[in-house]
Amino acid sequence: MKKLRMFSTVSACLIAACLSTSTSAAVTAYAQDFEAMTPSQGYPPNDLSADGWKIYGFAWDTNPYTGPANLEYDYGPFDAANGDPGSIQGVATGEGSQGDNALNKYSDYNNTDQSQGPCDPPSVPCVPNLYIQAITFQTQTIAAGDAGVWRFAYDAKIGNLVADSSASAYIQTLDSTFGFQKAVVVNDSTNLPIEWGRYSLDLLIDSTMVGDILQFGFSATSTAYRGSGVFYDNLSFSQVPLPGAVWLFGSGLIGLVGVARKRKSNLI
Repeated sequence: MKKLRMFSTVSACLIAACLSTSTSAAVTAYAQDFEAMTPSQGYPPNDLSADGWKIYGFAWDTNPYTGPANLEYDYGPFDAANGDPGSIQGVATGEGSQGDNALNKYSDYNNTDQSQGPCDPPSVPCVPNLYIQAITFQTQTIAAGDAGVWRFAYDAKIGNLVADSSASAYIQTLDSTFGFQKAVVVNDSTNLPIEWGRYSLDLLIDSTMVGDILQFGFSATSTAYRGSGVFYDNLSFSQVPLPGAVWLFGSGLIGLVGVARKRKSNLI
């Protein structure tokens, strides 16, 4: 199988975004607290898929969060399941003061390539344990009136994530024709505390992105069926109002921050 060397988020996000374009004519605000959703509905149709959530998967030969990794294959996009069977996320209950429900996001444990090794004897062809990255996301299409700073905010706390697993939240834009990444901001969720906290990511949308894809959501990666769960709740996605003078200064500043974050990140 052909391997692709991955040096940034660009190629990892390419296929998922290109095959998951939105029919929306413009970026719109979004909010979700999961309180009206029913837990453990399984395969779509369900409350998560009805709310527009999609999923995509990547299989890597090594942990993509600790260095460059080879992409073995990818799969998706699909409508999101809600809990088992067939799920990489689900509406969960009983997670504290955030309300009755929250989103439990984890890797794809239905993918048996998480546990294939060890290769013994070495002369026998086999596939060692792969790292399975599963992303859960929303997509919209950027229109001419959407220029500005958009914020993806959410509550989060650590779930059953253990060593050698990774998680993140992200917001990004991708070219609608060729799929390459134009901008990305990532929050690492791997080392969250056990208590709920509020987090956010800001992304600058400019006139060069009109017609492109905007994507925001969550990622979880694991191998050997190790725990990778993180809880998210009270999601909001909205434009940040800025006075004219602040906009002139802030847009340049946020743009610089976005570039810096992109260069530091290996993967969403």
